[in-house]
Amino acid sequence: MKHLTTILAAVLCAVCLSGCEEQKTQEQIDTYMESHITEFNYKGHKFLLYKQTYAKGGVGGITHDPDCPCHKEGGEE
Repeated sequence: MKHLTTILAAVLCAVCLSGCEEQKTQEQIDTYMESHITEFNYKGHKFLLYKQTYAKGGVGGITHDPDCPCHKEGGEE
């Protein structure tokens, strides 16, 4: 019974000490995401590179920028 009481006390302390995480506004989320995006050009096209925000880093993904001039010219090359 002592072990159960000790475990429950430890869990209760951990919950109390951890507190509640502050809720972020949409503007804070957008700013954070924007800081992890890099624009680059390749063979006349614009691309967006998404950097990973966890582990050792690296590339999370690459996409053809929707604002690339080729979209305004009537299609991709």
